[in-house]
Amino acid sequence: MGYIQNRMRLIRLIRIYPLVVLTLLALVYLLGGFSEAADPVIPRSALITLLYLFASVVPILFIISFILIGAAGDKVAKQASSSDKFTYQSPFDLPSEQMSGYKLALITGRPPTLTGLTGDTYLADASAICSKDINHVPPVAECECGFYAYRDLAEATFELSVNPGAFLLAVELYGVGFKYDRGYRAENQVVTGLKKPGRCQHCRILPGRVFVTSYRLGYDNTSWWQWQFRCLLCSSSHKSADKLTIAQMAKTLSVVIT
Repeated sequence: MGYIQNRMRLIRLIRIYPLVVLTLLALVYLLGGFSEAADPVIPRSALITLLYLFASVVPILFIISFILIGAAGDKVAKQASSSDKFTYQSPFDLPSEQMSGYKLALITGRPPTLTGLTGDTYLADASAICSKDINHVPPVAECECGFYAYRDLAEATFELSVNPGAFLLAVELYGVGFKYDRGYRAENQVVTGLKKPGRCQHCRILPGRVFVTSYRLGYDNTSWWQWQFRCLLCSSSHKSADKLTIAQMAKTLSVVIT
């Protein structure tokens, strides 16, 4: 899917943009752009103009690129929704394929519960429920119900980088399922593993050691307890009642944590 790859490239470019700006500032300084010397290596006005152009034009190009990529994504989604490639006369006509994949989830609540990025909670072994139509047995081709998962670990890992509070899950999907370009949508899901972050989710520097929970306010006056994996320093201010070891969290979620 071209627009997905372009989106990933664009986000990577945005991440290095501050470094490029700092490098450009250092270069302008070394070439005399901020100097009052009478005979700089390059005319001061030319350096300042170049700096202004870079600082103004590049962000505009980023915005235009996001709009174009978003439009391409909407077009692909519209084509997929209007296509009949997921419509089968019988569930037994569906292609037979082992559906192993990856997804992102938050850990919220007390006791801790796996929560999708859309806000739906689920157990480690669960069957999908449609929140829009009680008569649906997910997944339904014309609806969005069902458990989703990426097929590609690299894509799931990249999405994790833009959702820093989430955790990466490995899942097995069963029952009726649809195959997409990016992954699967299926009836049943078993979480086979949760990968703990290599670094603290708070300071992003020290290695994580323990799960801690904090009370957070959300949209529409909602609030919840959200768990993070933190280092010993960033978790030191939390009460013992708000902490769980890796083994305790694995037992509570009934998931292997690696």
